Amino acid sequence: MHIQDLSIPNEMHELAHVRNEISEAITKGGFPVAHTNRILIAVDEAVTNIVEHGYEGTATGKGIIDIHMEVDEQRFSISIMDQGESFDPRTMSDIDIERHVAAGRSGGLGVFLIRKIMDVVDYHHETGRHNRLTMVKKA
Repeated sequence: MHIQDLSIPNEMHELAHVRNEISEAITKGGFPVAHTNRILIAVDEAVTNIVEHGYEGTATGKGIIDIHMEVDEQRFSISIMDQGESFDPRTMSDIDIERHVAAGRSGGLGVFLIRKIMDVVDYHHETGRHNRLTMVKKA
């Protein structure tokens, strides 16, 4: 099993670094590379939501995002931790994609995409400590 960790400031330009680290972890862990682009989309959506919304209520709007990956031939697991506002994506109701598009709405599809792409989506909030979003993709 390959284990990889990184910490980034909650800034959009850091997404490129995250993508590179994920691609590297997938390769080193032997997970099928055919899943890479889908995983990148799901993680992009999760990290973007943290950057855009997670630290809005803080004095500086700044924070750190910690990422932990465990990868082998059968499973890609990523935990994304932050100390911003808590948000449990499991509480969102499913989107009717046809109605969403017909209404001319753009955006708001991040959680929908994460759920469609990843096999497991779990969230845990430790009061006073952090939020942890764990996503798993099986081979």
